[in-house]
Amino acid sequence: MESFDHKMSKSDPDGAILLHDSPKALRKKIQKHAYLDPSDLQSPVYELAEHVVLPEWGEIIVTPNPKFGEPSTWKSLEAFKAAVADGTLHPLDAKLGVADGISRGLSAVSKHFEENPDTLEAVNSLGRK
Repeated sequence: MESFDHKMSKSDPDGAILLHDSPKALRKKIQKHAYLDPSDLQSPVYELAEHVVLPEWGEIIVTPNPKFGEPSTWKSLEAFKAAVADGTLHPLDAKLGVADGISRGLSAVSKHFEENPDTLEAVNSLGRK
């Protein structure tokens, strides 16, 4: 990611995307730590959308709380950015849509570690040494 000063950090596990993150954990991390300013077209959330979610799935699916809007699907980064910039899409909903796209790609890994917690503990112990 080019936006170094606003980048999530792998040195802080609470602010890094880990392969074994559950969808809930990933949403929480993106919500809390990922920078998305509607006026900044270089926000790292857009980089995740451009380089991870859109190439893998061809779309970003945003499913806001029904109190705040209807689900939407974005097939181009430009349209996604424009919707955030003009207020059509709330930044939090945009962040969570990107988080869900990443989770979609990591679901098999997340499921494996969920079903094999001993393997996850072995992986985690490597980082503690």
